[in-house]
Amino acid sequence: APLSLLPACLPGPPSAAMSAFFPISELSTYHSKWVIRARVTAKGQLRSFSSKGGTNQVFDTHLLDESGSEIRASFFGQMAEVNFPKLQQGKVYTFSRGNVKIANRQYNRCNHRYELVFDRDALIEEVADDAKIDAIKFSFVDLHAVQSKAAPCTVDLCGVVVSFKPFVAFTSREGKALAKRDVMIADDTATSLTIAIWGERAKQEDKVFEGHPVVCLKSVSLREWNGGRSGSLMEAGAMQMQPNLPEVQRLQQWWAKSGSSANLTSLSLSQDTLVDIGSLQTKTLPCTVELCGVIVNFRP
Repeated sequence: APLSLLPACLPGPPSAAMSAFFPISELSTYHSKWVIRARVTAKGQLRSFSSKGGTNQVFDTHLLDESGSEIRASFFGQMAEVNFPKLQQGKVYTFSRGNVKIANRQYNRCNHRYELVFDRDALIEEVADDAKIDAIKFSFVDLHAVQSKAAPCTVDLCGVVVSFKPFVAFTSREGKALAKRDVMIADDTATSLTIAIWGERAKQEDKVFEGHPVVCLKSVSLREWNGGRSGSLMEAGAMQMQPNLPEVQRLQQWWAKSGSSANLTSLSLSQDTLVDIGSLQTKTLPCTVELCGVIVNFRP
């Protein structure tokens, strides 16, 4: 008789083990108790802001699970202070004791209808990596569609590197050392866009951008600029060169067959339109020009 009890003591199948975690795709305000297992695919900076109770702090993340759904999660106050150094982009954690609310589309670029808030008693633990959870999730928008999007906005882009400029190091007004590189990409809508990349991404060797590779960019901030459009890869975003994706293979084939000789419509003003100061005296006034120079003096 005791032997008949053994099957009930054996571990359940993997699907039963997975049921312990709530799918992100099913999160809503109707569920208050849940535990999700997800990869941190994006992590913003820790920011301070003023509130009724004084100074507070916050940082945002994007969480992706095995269901393929991604959701924005914000950490406030003490939960921000404790978890900012703990959470690392690319690693997998379990999350619980958070609140679910309707996504604020002004700040939320995830497609999920809801977002998570952790402001007290959050329980977060690092767990072993899970290959079933993608490293990153792209929601690509073609460059022709970018032209009709209301700016400012944030988009994921995939394009062939048509050209690039050397990275430039400079110091911001706040005294922060910055590095920037402009990269022009194009896709099979015969449209191009110049995108600024920053920091260590910009400092990569030129050979990374040579040979017209296909680049995938997550979280590009798009803005109007002098009648055109400019893109800037956000710090919490991601950049992948030649990932194994259908969109990448399609653009490689397009570039090889006809893209390299196509007439591209640029959404950005070309940097080649910069005018040197010496030639200003020959311009017919009034006119509009683009200038680049060193500030040698200023008046209050």
